[in-house]
Amino acid sequence: RCAYDPAMPAVPARPLHHIGYWADDLEEAAWRAHRDLGVGPFALAAHVSFTRFQLAGREPEAPVVFDHSAAFAAWGPIVLELGQVHAIDDELARLYGVRAGAVSHVSWLAADLDAEQERLAASGCRFINSAETGPVSVVWITGGELFDHPIELHRDSEFMRGMHGRLSDRSLGWQPSDGIFVPMA
Repeated sequence: RCAYDPAMPAVPARPLHHIGYWADDLEEAAWRAHRDLGVGPFALAAHVSFTRFQLAGREPEAPVVFDHSAAFAAWGPIVLELGQVHAIDDELARLYGVRAGAVSHVSWLAADLDAEQERLAASGCRFINSAETGPVSVVWITGGELFDHPIELHRDSEFMRGMHGRLSDRSLGWQPSDGIFVPMA
């Protein structure tokens, strides 16, 4: 049990940007989310490629297998991400806890990824990997004492701050008969 200490400085709130779930079948999971949660369409990033991927305990240029597709939709004030793994390094799969239907991660933005990672280390969160693709730069860490699933820290950027708005705009005029997936914008 954690005792409240009024002398302890408060940490500014980190608003949730998105929550991710693993899926065996991305299209089926997206249609289910539309049916049960009323979200859609989903912007699809098929077979995401990385310009850089560093896994904990590996040399910086060591190859890592992580072939996955991700689909994103506005869900109320946050973004819902569904991820399907096509092929993955065994150690990365273990650290991510890949299992269909499980929470894959929660995510928020940080101006300084290293400082945020260091701050969360005090709660037992440990480095899993860092990666870059296009305008996106992330660090994944274990949930430590906070969560039973990983945390994905995104470098704060105009692209990430605008993601929810772009996804919300995609839903305007969208009809399920158009298909559940739209291209990433």
